This record gives sequence, structure tokens and C-alpha cells, in this order.
Amino acid sequence: MFKQHIQNIPGIQSGYLIFSMLVFIVFFLGIIWWLFKADKAYIEDMKNKPFEN
Repeated sequence: MFKQHIQNIPGIQSGYLIFSMLVFIVFFLGIIWWLFKADKAYIEDMKNKPFEN
């Protein structure tokens, strides 16, 4: 299904699309991994930063 949509786009190579999608997925998986592994005190400190004078 994905390959059929890519083939219908004129003048674009599928290698670039697949590479960019993989970079996108890896980036957001990395953010999610960091969120679960980050120090909870650091997250609480950052959460309260806007309310400090």
C-alpha cells in the first residue's frame, strides 16, 4: 500500500522518502525513550520553571 502511494508521486525517489520516514520514527522513539529514562527530579524542575520568578 505504501509503495503504491510513493509510485504515484511524480519526480520523487522512494529511497529519500523511506530514509526521511525512518529518521522521523527514530527521532520520536528516542524522545519517548528519553522521557521514560529521564530523572524525575529534572522533569519536575523543568515543569515548574515557568512559574518561578
